[in-house]
Amino acid sequence: MEIVQFPAKNQPSSKLSLPPLLRASGQQDMRSKVFKLVGTLFLSSLSLNLAASPTVAQLPSLEAVPVPTTAQWENSSESTVALETYTLGPGDQIRVDVLVNHPLFLEPIDQIILLDGSLTLPWVGKVDVAGLNPIAAEQKVVDAYSTYMRNPLVTFQLLQPRPIRIGIVGEIKRPGGYTLQVSSEAGEQSEASESRTRFWPSVTQAISNAGGITRAADVRSVQIKRQGRAELIQVNLWDFVDSGNLRQDPLLRDGDQILVPTAQSIDNVEVLTLANTTFAPATITVNVVGEVPSPGALSVSPDTLLNQAILTAGGFNTRARTSRVELIRLNPNGTVAQQKVEVNLAQDVNDEQNPILQEGDTIIVGRSGLAATSDTAGLIFSPLTNLLLGLFGIR
Repeated sequence: MEIVQFPAKNQPSSKLSLPPLLRASGQQDMRSKVFKLVGTLFLSSLSLNLAASPTVAQLPSLEAVPVPTTAQWENSSESTVALETYTLGPGDQIRVDVLVNHPLFLEPIDQIILLDGSLTLPWVGKVDVAGLNPIAAEQKVVDAYSTYMRNPLVTFQLLQPRPIRIGIVGEIKRPGGYTLQVSSEAGEQSEASESRTRFWPSVTQAISNAGGITRAADVRSVQIKRQGRAELIQVNLWDFVDSGNLRQDPLLRDGDQILVPTAQSIDNVEVLTLANTTFAPATITVNVVGEVPSPGALSVSPDTLLNQAILTAGGFNTRARTSRVELIRLNPNGTVAQQKVEVNLAQDVNDEQNPILQEGDTIIVGRSGLAATSDTAGLIFSPLTNLLLGLFGIR
């Protein structure tokens, strides 16, 4: 008989047994390795998909965008002026908003820069801002409040610029000095653009306010002299009219001086074209006298020809000499020019037979030969006729 011995219940097993704490630690290490492996596979798959996607793979590389300089801001816009180049002065309406929880600053502070170039603000008193641009003025207000606050938050806005004063001379209907208002529509801009730009009047608007150009104006060589700028600003208004190039209608600044020179030669076709622009006179005044139904002063458009003026006065009457008229013109130097013009109502614009009229021109329509003879005979025989009628008691 074979005897088999069974192990006791408390006898340790032949298999290796780990303590519970070590066994739990091993399971966590295993799980961590599994999670890392799954994560690596997921990220690898995601990277491959993104690389194959055209919406990501074809995106261009990002490059730093250069910040525009003051000169670039000044020349980049045809309808606005960069506030970096605007100089504050007396009359500018300013809004200062101090972002702090205090009863004094619950509402924005709206003020007009005083004659001494200062603003009067709560706590800090007077702050001189004249001669600064709005960005530098904002920093000066921040520095002033830094004495009383830690890292003050301040916004500085130009609500309404002061009117600008400009001078304009040369071939202008009414040369002299003019005060131009900055467009009030600028106040309707968004807050983002409010701190950057503002609408200003342009060269053509200034010329229009001065009555417009004369017929002898050289619009290709208009010059602007600007304070603080050594070189003159050259303006070609013909390019502006011909191609609509807004850069040839620059915006004006306070103190600008505009010169419209005299043209060396005059092209009638260009004169007629310029007469219909916004910077030409709306009307000119000419005189038609003599043998016409409605003699006197006429208000006509600046592109009016001699034939048109005669017809506007009613044309020739029955006593008129229809073949020739006289044109009297007052020159800018004070002299008077007299020209005999052979009338041809079918003639197009022509300096000899159908010239373009200028401000103050006078057209004299003379009598015909028959009318002159009749008037002379009446002058001679009128006293004798009256004497004979008197002798016979005829009145």
